[in-house]
Amino acid sequence: MKKAAIITVGSELLEGLILNRNAQFLCQELKNLGYRVMKISTIGDHLEDIVDEVKSLFPKVHLLILTGGLGPTRDDLTREAVAKALNRKLFLDQGLKAKIEEKVKKYHSEIPSNIERQAFVIEGAKVIDNPVGSAPGQLLEENGKRVILLPGPPRELIPMFESLKDILKTPHAFHQVTLKYYSIPEAFLEDLLREILYSQDKVEVATMADHVEGVRLRLTTSAEHRKFLDELVEKILEKTGEYLYGINDEKMEEVVVRLLKESGKTLAVAESCTGGMLSSLIVNVPGASNVFVGGVVAYSNDLKKNILGVKEDTLKKYGAVSEQCVREMAEGLKSLTGADICIAISGIAGPTGGIPTKPVGTVLIDLFEQDHVTMRYNFSGDRNTIRTRSAMIALENLRKHLKESGRL
Repeated sequence: MKKAAIITVGSELLEGLILNRNAQFLCQELKNLGYRVMKISTIGDHLEDIVDEVKSLFPKVHLLILTGGLGPTRDDLTREAVAKALNRKLFLDQGLKAKIEEKVKKYHSEIPSNIERQAFVIEGAKVIDNPVGSAPGQLLEENGKRVILLPGPPRELIPMFESLKDILKTPHAFHQVTLKYYSIPEAFLEDLLREILYSQDKVEVATMADHVEGVRLRLTTSAEHRKFLDELVEKILEKTGEYLYGINDEKMEEVVVRLLKESGKTLAVAESCTGGMLSSLIVNVPGASNVFVGGVVAYSNDLKKNILGVKEDTLKKYGAVSEQCVREMAEGLKSLTGADICIAISGIAGPTGGIPTKPVGTVLIDLFEQDHVTMRYNFSGDRNTIRTRSAMIALENLRKHLKESGRL
């Protein structure tokens, strides 16, 4: 197996100002491509420190990736450091400069003079196009080894790395499938699949769980056992298909929008404790406007009454966090928007506001099409965790509702 190393450049990483998400992403991707990552190092914005680290790691690996330090400012020193470490010249590419300036013109009326720094290319390097930002990457080859320079922002780095995967893939590349579940606890899922998963030794099994993506079952094998993995996935889906919401990179909101399109139904949401989070997740999906009518953030009781038509008596007798309130929120929303399906959420996200009968984490969700389906949850965690879990479980219940409706 080929060896790789990663150098993440940026004093902001060392100071803990931002999380090092690039290292996590690259480690996962490189493993799948057949590399063993032998070291990850983080270096501040100091020329000689970067030079020393490149000189130390490059002789030991087949692939060296550096992230960050490709911007236009004086502390962006990765280009200069790699050129110095590999004893190569650095030259200004006028054609590349013109392309970068053209990109910048789209967003700024004036072009900063220091943008020229991003057009300096290391001798012998191939320029890697940046489809998102202005900083191009670079790829160098020397004695059968590669050095790749990528920008620091993940939204720029990820698509650029994706464009390189075909040339980086090794004969030891892995085949991986990730199955995603939300309505089933991790322990129960593993117990349900124990006999299938652990009666073989060709596929590596890993489970991960969080409140955003639910339970992920990651299955990894070598290229020679790809057919075996595909057959294993079929067996797993026979047992757990009803809980599955996505495969690999699919997100819950993408699946829900797709199912809404397939069913020809429209959606509207009324949110209290989630404060627009559910709406935001839905509109993250391209094409959501075809099915999403809109949402109402009725945080106060006055808005619940005046916009959604919740009765004063309901709020006094049962409170805003009640089955009766979310049902009336959903009904009012349906009258207001005419959407086929309406979802209403109200809860206590904390850290204060709870009472013995309705502690912090109490959340009521109503899904209303022809009939009401009202659910009560008691979530744990901090304020944002409770809000996120509320939005995600609302999407999961909508997904199941649409799947069941489609089977009728």
